[in-house]
Amino acid sequence: MATFSNISLMVLCFIISSSLMVKIGLSQDAPEPSNAPGPMSSYVKYLANCGSHLSPNCGDEVFSAIFFGNKTVSNGCCDKLVNDVGKVCHDDMTKYILTLPKFRAHKIQILKRSEKVWFDCDLQDYPFGPDGPES
Repeated sequence: MATFSNISLMVLCFIISSSLMVKIGLSQDAPEPSNAPGPMSSYVKYLANCGSHLSPNCGDEVFSAIFFGNKTVSNGCCDKLVNDVGKVCHDDMTKYILTLPKFRAHKIQILKRSEKVWFDCDLQDYPFGPDGPES
């Protein structure tokens, strides 16, 4: 059974592709490559670990909803995002991927979609707030 979710694998693929861009001189400010000699940074490990709480399908839904705006996140994936991944990891993953040149030009739209995905998922999980319906 795979230990990384689709988001984790996507992040690692982006890191590897960024590494290749650095090696051929296309990008000078890409994130630390995961295939560089030596161990992965603790931050990359943290992102891979927190992203691994989503299944590949949920990772794809969340990623596509945030970075391309072409999917909605299902109730089950929202539940995983809110309860297993958490807001800090969600925000950190989004910010990390925004360091990649491919997404920088759309930073404002991506951050808005990221907040909307979180808000919509959190609302599904707690439709009346974390304390339940008001009496």
